[in-house]
Formats: sequence, C-alpha cells, structure tokens
Amino acid sequence: MNQILNKRVRFSIADSDFYFKKIMIKTLLETPFNMLINDCNNGHELINRTYRRQEDVFIIELFMPVLSGIEAIKFIRRNNNETPIITYSGTYQEDIADILSKIPNIYYCQKNSNIIKNIVKGRISDNNFDYDSYYKEWQKQPLLVQEYMTRQKKSQEELSPTEIQLMKFCYEGFSNKEIGEKLNLSTRTIDTYINRLTEKLGLKTKLHLIRFCVENGYYNSST
Repeated sequence: MNQILNKRVRFSIADSDFYFKKIMIKTLLETPFNMLINDCNNGHELINRTYRRQEDVFIIELFMPVLSGIEAIKFIRRNNNETPIITYSGTYQEDIADILSKIPNIYYCQKNSNIIKNIVKGRISDNNFDYDSYYKEWQKQPLLVQEYMTRQKKSQEELSPTEIQLMKFCYEGFSNKEIGEKLNLSTRTIDTYINRLTEKLGLKTKLHLIRFCVENGYYNSST
C-alpha cells in the first residue's frame, strides 16, 4: 500500500498557452495516481498559490506574460529548494539553460507533452528516466534548429487544407462518423484518411494526431 501511495504525484502547472496546458493536464491525469493541485495561466498566479507546499513537482513554461517562468522559479526557490521543477521552451535556450543550471532540482526540456510526462513518471515518480542522456541531446538542439525549421516548414507545406481540417475536427472531439457527415464522406473514407495522415506524420494513433495538432498550433490556424 505504501509503495502505491509513494507513486502519487501532486503537480501544479503554469502555462499561458491554454490549449497546450489543457492537453498537458489531460496527459498527466491519464496516470491515476497523479493529482492536479493548481492550474495557472502565468507565474504570478502560481506563486500566489504555493504557500501550502502541497506539490511533488511544479511544471512551468519559461515564457509567460505578467510574470515569466524564470522569475516564478526564482521566487519558489527562495523558500523551497526541494520540490522538483520541470520547465520548458519550444527550443533550447543556451542563456536560459545557464541560469537554470545554477538553480537546484530543475529539469529543463522541450515543450512536448510526452517528454514532460516521461520526466514526471521517470524522475519524480519511478526514477527510471535517463534525463542526463535526454538533456545532452536537448543541448544539441541549437545546432539542429535550422534543420528542424526546414523539416517543419516542409511538413506544413505537405499538409493539405483537408488534412489540417481533419486534425482540427479530431481535436474538437468529433468521431470519424461525425467528421464524415461534415465532409459528406463515408466513415470508412475518414478512417482511411486519418490512418494515412497519422502514418504521414510518423504518428501512431488519433490521440497522437490530436497532440500534434495542439503542439504545432494547427488548432488556431486560419486554414
């Protein structure tokens, strides 16, 4: 019984990107022993709710309005050096990484729901995730940014308006049958289109497609 209780992770999250935060919370709560303590839109909201020290981990976006993630982290560390903090950005920031390296109990990673979930599970809960190896690869990202941007641009150029609309419908929670009715296509045709799209993007399931839609900003595109 104690072993099960020890695996419970109580987390507070601060992120100004509503859609990413929504899917991040949903992803973490898929693990039954995880518990959301605070859902905040910026660093200021977070530091005003941390007085009770209930968290096992803080999850903080680096770049937020009102009070940035880095300032929120510094504030938390004035009185609390023990609770781990996972912080993230879209690309590796060498100057920010240098600042974070001087702060104890920090995990700096890419803004990606699966990576953050792996750190929560593999470092905060079970301690079986090789964060050091991940971080070494993360450090190399500046050398790969141009290549990454080129790939992203090519990927976006290759996505048709219909494929983007399919992703949006999936994100909005419509079933394949409902999507077919909207596009005047059969459910089987929609099944085929979605399977082809996930394969094209190197994804496995419809849920992964929804995450891709959120994490790459297609949910608010004008296409």
